[in-house]
Amino acid sequence: MRFRLIIISFIALATFLIGCSSPKVIQNPVQVETKVESNADGILVTTIIVEPMGMNPLSGLAGFGTALKNQTKIRDLQMEGIEVRRVNAVDIPAIVASIGRVTNQENVWHGQIFKWRDVLQHIVPYQGMVVAKSGIPYFIDSGFLTLLARSWLVEMEDGLFVYLQLLPSWHVPSKQSVIAGRSVGSSQSKLFSELGLEFLLNEGEAVVLGVDLKQVEQSSGPLDDGPSPVRLGEALFGISVSRDMVVLLVIESNILPRE
Repeated sequence: MRFRLIIISFIALATFLIGCSSPKVIQNPVQVETKVESNADGILVTTIIVEPMGMNPLSGLAGFGTALKNQTKIRDLQMEGIEVRRVNAVDIPAIVASIGRVTNQENVWHGQIFKWRDVLQHIVPYQGMVVAKSGIPYFIDSGFLTLLARSWLVEMEDGLFVYLQLLPSWHVPSKQSVIAGRSVGSSQSKLFSELGLEFLLNEGEAVVLGVDLKQVEQSSGPLDDGPSPVRLGEALFGISVSRDMVVLLVIESNILPRE
């Protein structure tokens, strides 16, 4: 009897030890890396897709950095579904953690941009879409929604800064010209100048643009009136999604140290 109790106790102890030593399977989140070591001045653009953990995932942005000084501009951007914040780049991981879990990230080093260049672009779906600009719906059936940017280093009395301009736009590229040497432009275009932004960024500062994209409900049948209007910011940052997500566009300044 005593021998049996010893064996049972040994088995229980071994089971306990094995259970304690078994590694737990934990899904590692995507690490947020925005700083790229570079040997040039300019900007780094990082697109971060976040799975939100709350109903108002962008509300925590107010706890970081500073808002735009122009209150009218803030209201205009928020009407289009875009939140903008000027922050220290070191706070980006904390900002992302306050929103949810990163599912994807893409870094693009642009350096200095002396001519307008797209840093974010989405093609209009083949069936077209209804975009609500300032609450007024518009149907667009082709082209691209683009966030244009240009940026370069400027020297001020109190040091070097990265000057940054951002401008949302829509354009339909013209067909390839058959005449050699003729540039190819846009057959149609629209610049949303009232939503344009400009900044002077110190080294290590960043601009964060965030859009909360909600899942689009699919419907069909005799009472289907077609796709619901989406705000300009939602169209620019993702158009339609199969699940809720937050898209962050982080534009970070990089200024090399001078002697």
